[in-house]
Amino acid sequence: MSQAEKSIDLLAPKKSLIDLSDPTQGFDSTLMGYSLSTLMEDVILVRYVDANEDGTAILRNGIMIPINADTKAWRIGEVLLKGTKCEYVNVGDHVMFPNNLGIPINNIDVEGIGNVKKGLFLNEARIFGIVKPNESK
Repeated sequence: MSQAEKSIDLLAPKKSLIDLSDPTQGFDSTLMGYSLSTLMEDVILVRYVDANEDGTAILRNGIMIPINADTKAWRIGEVLLKGTKCEYVNVGDHVMFPNNLGIPINNIDVEGIGNVKKGLFLNEARIFGIVKPNESK
């Protein structure tokens, strides 16, 4: 077996053809005259539910913390769309995920939902889990 064949055997297979793990690659989320209706592979679109109106702070235990205070903070979002190969999440689920992964979106029109001001494209494999809001007493 050649050295090249050995190296190929060591490569881990990717779950998705669409890798959204690098937020630095940027994304222009303006779809002039179009609405997003379907996602592919294991991509999900989430709308942040843990931020203030202008997106400058994250709500933690009833306290608003500046978003730039911890760039690796976890976030909570509502799943608006899911790709064809998502196995665990459903539209409407709330999910917990790392703040430093995924591709941020702004003002994107989603079919059946309308304009989403702030959200994120994320691979399903990148979420920590599905969460449920606590019932108020």
